[in-house]
Amino acid sequence: MPPILSALLLSAAYAIQPPGQFHAGEAVARDGERWLALRVQGTAAALVATRLQVRPVHDALLDAPGQTTGMDVASPLGEGVVAFLRGPALRAGEVEAAQPASGETSLIQAGQHLELLFRGARHRLAAECTPAPPSPEAGQARFDCQLVLHAPDGRTQTLARLGGYREAGGTAVLLGDDAAPTLLFAGDLDRDGRLDLLLDLTDHYNVSRPTLLLSSPAAANEQVREVAHHASVGC
Repeated sequence: MPPILSALLLSAAYAIQPPGQFHAGEAVARDGERWLALRVQGTAAALVATRLQVRPVHDALLDAPGQTTGMDVASPLGEGVVAFLRGPALRAGEVEAAQPASGETSLIQAGQHLELLFRGARHRLAAECTPAPPSPEAGQARFDCQLVLHAPDGRTQTLARLGGYREAGGTAVLLGDDAAPTLLFAGDLDRDGRLDLLLDLTDHYNVSRPTLLLSSPAAANEQVREVAHHASVGC
């Protein structure tokens, strides 16, 4: 099957819907639909079947008084829900979760990495940057950055590409447009014994892009493959 057709079929088969409030048109879920909630409580995780509650609400940014164009997405499960998911390789039940190495945070910053412990092996997520041609903006050094997944056996896979920059006199490289790519969950979501990832692959401070990457549909040269993402903007 051609790669482009395969990608289109995957994107149609899977979906992700974060909980919370969204602007008009951003919510993909509908009221009363059944989804699987990825619920994380401490070191335990599970996919829990639930029926979503999608209600119109006042959008404080865009609505005039009395308007309700915003959408609130929730479920009866309450706290601990990372995202609502759908797809043929996902089913309800406990999920084996990866654990971060001691002292790790979920934020992925340029020049740093996150280590994930899964089934006795260490996987590594790293934001790796190289200098790019000079920027027309005075004082800024530019970089080409990649978010790279390092497997325990030495294989690597680029999951996303981001621009980067460093202000004059600064030492830190900032990703995208003040973006904060974040690890939301790591573990075996499709139950094939291999690591899956849920990452916010945003490249902008005001954009959220949670992205589901599964191991079961990955090609021979891949560890994971993107099967769904959700995009929304903030204020």
